Amino acid sequence: MKRVVALAAAVLVLAGCGSTEGAAPAAQPPAASALGSPPPISPSGAFNDTDVMFLQMMVGQYGPAAELLDLARSRSTDQKVRELAAAIAVTQADEARTMRDWLATWKQAPSPAADPHLHEGHGGLPATGPKEIEALRGAAAADFDKTFLNLLIGHQHQAVEYARMELGGGIHSGALELATRVDQTRSSEIAMMLGMVA
Repeated sequence: MKRVVALAAAVLVLAGCGSTEGAAPAAQPPAASALGSPPPISPSGAFNDTDVMFLQMMVGQYGPAAELLDLARSRSTDQKVRELAAAIAVTQADEARTMRDWLATWKQAPSPAADPHLHEGHGGLPATGPKEIEALRGAAAADFDKTFLNLLIGHQHQAVEYARMELGGGIHSGALELATRVDQTRSSEIAMMLGMVA
């Protein structure tokens, strides 16, 4: 357990603890000019539709991510993969609680509208679903780690797109701070996993 906590802390340290379209994974957030001119940050706790959409899309990501991470912790033969999965699971569980609490406080639905056309500009609805999870569950032992890492890289890249959407159009100071952290942590995780796949 101490190793899991240490790895979770390492992931956060690596990260340095309207919508944006076509953002590519990168170690650093895009320049402000690439995001356009976001609305002024609300000091009063006010929120807008972008803040709500960001939280809903992220909450929608956590369920499939938890399943992927659970499978990795039980099936991976690589200790580094198991430790990374455990560390990410701890971080994302904390984020999910915070996001659900905000949505409940704002009296907003905990999940996004199901119409995919509403989500085209920020990476679409969460792409990891039952089909992908079943494919991972059925992967041969020799292929498991590579399959898992590739799925999680794509999953985390989508979270980066959601975060950048929020940074380009959100106004809630807490949601913007969380989006910055999501962008940085997921980008660091993607870089780490690309190295592990290689």
